[in-house]
Amino acid sequence: MAAQPSTRRRRYLPFSATPEPDTPQDFRIKGVVFDMDGTLVTPMTEFLAEMRDAVGVPPGQDILSYVHDLEEPDRSLAEGILVEIEQQALQEMKIQPGLPQLLKFLTDNQIPKAILTRNNVDSVNHMLENLFPDHQAGHPHHFAFDPILTRSFRPVKPDPAPLFHIAQQWNVQPHELMMVGDHGDDLNCGNNAGAVSVLLRDSVNERFVGIADHCVTSLDAIGDLLRDGFVLDPKQPPATKPTTGVAHS
Repeated sequence: MAAQPSTRRRRYLPFSATPEPDTPQDFRIKGVVFDMDGTLVTPMTEFLAEMRDAVGVPPGQDILSYVHDLEEPDRSLAEGILVEIEQQALQEMKIQPGLPQLLKFLTDNQIPKAILTRNNVDSVNHMLENLFPDHQAGHPHHFAFDPILTRSFRPVKPDPAPLFHIAQQWNVQPHELMMVGDHGDDLNCGNNAGAVSVLLRDSVNERFVGIADHCVTSLDAIGDLLRDGFVLDPKQPPATKPTTGVAHS
C-alpha cells in the first residue's frame, strides 16, 4: 500500500458533516493509532536513559536498531537487559491525562483504535490489564485496541510499514489514519505513511513540533479536532532524520 503524498491541501471533515467526502480533497479520519510510552501512559524518559547506559548505546543512535545489529550472544544479553529495565518501569506506569475521554469519544463514534509501540508485549499487556479497566481483547470497550503492534513487528517506526499494515487490516487508506505520539519516530512514521501526525506536546519534545501536522497538550483535545474537522496544507516530503535524542518506545 503506497503512501499518499501531501502535495495538495487536504480537508478532514468534522464528524457531523455528510457521511462521505464529496470532493477529491475532502477526507475523514477512519482510525487512530497510538504510541504507548509518553502517549497512552506518562513518559518514561529516565528508564530510556538507563537502557542506553546499561546496553552501551552510542550517543544519537537508536536503542532498538543498535541492539538488533549486535551479534550473538551480545544481542540476547542486551535484549534481556532491556526487558529487565522495562519490568522496573511498569511499577511507575500511569495513564495519560485526557485519555479516557478521548477513547470514549472514539468508541462512541465507532472509530477503531490501535497501538503501535517499540515496547515489548509484556509491557503492553501490563498496561492493558492494570491501567485500563475492564479491558477485553476484541470487545468494543473504550480501552480495546486492535491491532496492537510491538517491536516484534519489523521494521519498527519511523518506517511506515506498521501503519500500512494497520490500514490494510482496517481496510482504509493511510491518509485516513491519525498517528498520535510524543516523539519524532511517531510523527515520521505517520508522515512517511501519508497519515495525519499529531504530537502530544510536553516540556521535552519541542524539537519535534515542526514535523507534526498538529500539536496538542492534552489527549482529549484530539476529540475536539476530530469533531470540528481541520485542514492540512501541503508540506515537503517527510524525512526520517530529525529524530535525534533519546530513543523512543
